[in-house]
Amino acid sequence: MMSSKKYQKLQQGFTLIELMIVVAIVGILAAVALPAYQDYTTKGKVAEATSMSETARSGLVIAFNEGTLSATTTNTSIGLLAAASVTSKYVKSVTAQGTSTTAGTVTVVMQGTNDTTVDTKNIVYTLTCVPGAQCTWAVSGTVPTKFLPKT
Repeated sequence: MMSSKKYQKLQQGFTLIELMIVVAIVGILAAVALPAYQDYTTKGKVAEATSMSETARSGLVIAFNEGTLSATTTNTSIGLLAAASVTSKYVKSVTAQGTSTTAGTVTVVMQGTNDTTVDTKNIVYTLTCVPGAQCTWAVSGTVPTKFLPKT
């Protein structure tokens, strides 16, 4: 008398459907994450422009407070290097320019970001001062608004 044994085959691994679902989910996540990551890295590169503009912006405010801000105020008159000499990996130049005795601009030109939305574009910080009150900055430029710093 022989006993018959039933063997059950245990499932090993994943089915094709399960693998396809995982690949689809990973694809969807990548499609969402990649643009967000690209924006994040671009904002980081634009932040370098903000950092590089700080000395020029401070120089214009100091010139206003000392009464030396005028339409002829430039980088060198506020103690900075020439515009083309103020550079970094992502900044081509930083130009400080007085426009009157109470106003001026700092223009930062971007470079080397490998991102056509900001490469060769500029960020313009516009200073407006009111005698006896505070100075304010406005930000504009050819860099897309979503990448512009708040101040």
